[in-house]
Amino acid sequence: MRLPLISAFGLALFSLQQVAGITPPPGAESLTACSDVSVRKEIRSLSSDEWNTYKSAVEGAKGDRWIDWFGYLHERVSTKIHGNSEFFLYHRKFISDYEKILRGYEPNVVLPYWNNMIDYQNPAGSPILGEKYFGGNGVTDKCVSSGIANSWNFTYLGNECLQRNFGEADTIVTWYSPEFITSILQSSTTYADLRAGIENSLHGIVHLSIGGDMNTMHSPADPIFWLHHSNIDRLYAQWQAVEPDTRTYMYDGKDYAGNDVTLDDKLTYTSTPAYEVMRLGYGNMCYTYDTIQTANGDENALLSKRQRKCKPRPSKATQTIQKLPAKVLADFYPSFNKKKFSALENEMSDITPKQPMAADCSKPFTPPKPSEKMRGKMPYPGTLSKEYIKMMNLNSEEVRSAEKRAFAMIDELNAANYLSPYLFDLE
Repeated sequence: MRLPLISAFGLALFSLQQVAGITPPPGAESLTACSDVSVRKEIRSLSSDEWNTYKSAVEGAKGDRWIDWFGYLHERVSTKIHGNSEFFLYHRKFISDYEKILRGYEPNVVLPYWNNMIDYQNPAGSPILGEKYFGGNGVTDKCVSSGIANSWNFTYLGNECLQRNFGEADTIVTWYSPEFITSILQSSTTYADLRAGIENSLHGIVHLSIGGDMNTMHSPADPIFWLHHSNIDRLYAQWQAVEPDTRTYMYDGKDYAGNDVTLDDKLTYTSTPAYEVMRLGYGNMCYTYDTIQTANGDENALLSKRQRKCKPRPSKATQTIQKLPAKVLADFYPSFNKKKFSALENEMSDITPKQPMAADCSKPFTPPKPSEKMRGKMPYPGTLSKEYIKMMNLNSEEVRSAEKRAFAMIDELNAANYLSPYLFDLE
């Protein structure tokens, strides 16, 4: 089943809205608009047909050892694409290349993303890490034995199994909340700010805490990698779309060698200049995200008639945040503080979808109510280990700064007796 596409006319309008007034860098003028733009969707909002198409493509790529290849390639380039400004751009191209490989098996497949922030309280309990989707923790020898990755082995790793290694009692540490990622999106005024805020928080803790192969440089061996990085790319794309005239081609900070980056820099081990992957809907970047389309007022275009009838109710997370003390808003939510409520920089717009395989009309979805037991008790996220920081070539001061910011935000929210709509009674 083909995922929704934007028509050429719709793309033209979309492009004008997104990049009005921009002056493209040298060379970017030659990039042509895509005739069709596929829409990446949150994995839980896929229909059964869409999920089966994706699963078939992944299984085909795995059988032909493409998953092995991407794991090997990522390991070879790893020290140059983490902990510096190339992080977003290299991975954008990397997952786009993977999506193209999948289309060799299923021409209509589109890479989904996993909005793992909404699962931050109890990641191990997410259906994405369950039998229906990608399987859970490793068991014997840490091997994954459930879900799409059931009994996977990798030749280039010496025929080892796909491994995961959660914490004690099959639990995973708390991840980063929608509240924190919203704060990062609203507070980051430069590309380098956003990269540091996202890579050193959400990106790292998901890799580290799932463990096993995800906590290595050949992490693309785990099918979770692709959904996680699609989500990271989504956040970057949304940040770009907030101020497209200044952010579409904003590229600052340092490369792996400590040099100032430029738009003409070639991405590691490729002939692709940075600017070629920065504008979605142009060149080879023929995709967008459902959240960007929704923010542009085109939400219904992404939904079938059946899905529109069954659309889950949004939460009141944003309204709850608006009632926080002025100091909290000033410290962590500059856009909210200025009465700006763009969905592009608000990961708290709703907590859906939470129900596997999209909404079911026979079983209408109702978001769970947050637990009053958790009022004023937002948990701290897990922290990155020294070993992980070294492996990923990260700046330890930068990492601890991101963690400190997260702790400070949580302290202020808890002091305000805030009840997060993403915290539930797990007993």
